[in-house]
Amino acid sequence: MSNTSLLLPFRKKGNTMQFLVKNEYIAGWDAHPDVCGILNTVTNDLYEKEMLDQLKLETDIIIDSDELIRLGVCAIKRNSDLVCYLYSADLSKRNETIEAEMDNYLWISEDRLMQSIDAQLLSAYARLKFLLF
Repeated sequence: MSNTSLLLPFRKKGNTMQFLVKNEYIAGWDAHPDVCGILNTVTNDLYEKEMLDQLKLETDIIIDSDELIRLGVCAIKRNSDLVCYLYSADLSKRNETIEAEMDNYLWISEDRLMQSIDAQLLSAYARLKFLLF
């Protein structure tokens, strides 16, 4: 059995927030790509390291573990022992340019994020909003 970790990085643009998400086809959802959290499945206890390594590999964004905002866990699905560890990171004060030109990654608004059907993404967003405001 394996649990997952989800990362929802964000940046502040004036009075708004933008979130870095993946835009991809999710098996079993529908025939259209949808935005989802940056998900990583691991079979060991190195959730944070594996997630940060994957982010670096796919986007060239380097985040240290002390920059992570830990948002707790949520169930993967009802009546399951599997959980998803939720994280976020504030990329607002980064000096390097972080563009949305990364393969399947997009910067989206809160309104667009709320249209996602990814339950773990919405859980991370709700917990992040609770912590920030």
